[in-house]
Amino acid sequence: MRIGDFAYLGNVSLRTLRFYGQAGLLRPAHVNPDNGYRHYDPRQLEQLHQIQLFKELGLSLVEIRELLTRRLTASEMREVFRERRAALVRRLQDDTGRLARIDVRLRALESNRSGASPTVRLRQTQPAWVVSLREKIHRYEEAEEMFAEVERRVGATHVSGQRAALWHSCANEGPAIDCEVLRFLKQPVSVRGNLRTFQLPAATVASVFHFDGDRTLEDSYRALTAWITRSELRLCGPKREIYWVEAQRGAEAESLTEIQFPVVQAREAKRAQRIRAA
Repeated sequence: MRIGDFAYLGNVSLRTLRFYGQAGLLRPAHVNPDNGYRHYDPRQLEQLHQIQLFKELGLSLVEIRELLTRRLTASEMREVFRERRAALVRRLQDDTGRLARIDVRLRALESNRSGASPTVRLRQTQPAWVVSLREKIHRYEEAEEMFAEVERRVGATHVSGQRAALWHSCANEGPAIDCEVLRFLKQPVSVRGNLRTFQLPAATVASVFHFDGDRTLEDSYRALTAWITRSELRLCGPKREIYWVEAQRGAEAESLTEIQFPVVQAREAKRAQRIRAA
């Protein structure tokens, strides 16, 4: 069967057939040495249909070539479909997460069209049970070791949601950093030693969503501090960081950290100071 007739029956173009031949997916059954005309066996239509099916599944040329070489049985073909379905579900979940992060960033840009600084919002948090470990450290990176200790001692089955940190004092406030790492709990658990379980109280917080990892984190802190300075609010507790999307190596721009400053009205802060002084 000449290439034109085979292409017509297979509902593909001549160019596609030539490409499949060059890629080693579907070579002609015979090539005339005198004029180079390509001829196909009608039984090769089944192989052509398989190639088209695998392409619809989104498989690469390398993957298709390997599958054709294996001459799959019906049960093996079902397994290919199951594996491809699982891969597509994982991709859909990843894309859904990326879409959510894009929406967050779009909302931030829409509310701050100049793009000069992060958008600060005043919002109310909800109480949540947490397990914590508080230590004096000398580098912010040491908090990772504290997280690892909490997760090892409590167990993954008890924790849920994101990680967080309370910064009771920072590097610019003394020789040591007073850090308290938190893991949110599904329910209260019993702990020993220097671990502590408590309900993180609801609070009014000035909040900034920060993208781009640690590289520009200080910019968001400065913007939040400047916003509070200009407002009628005062800081009333340790600064919080909620790690909604953890930074991955090579994809730091996709991370999302919420910086929270618990705040009260300035007049309430002054009244509390007078009560303590009395």
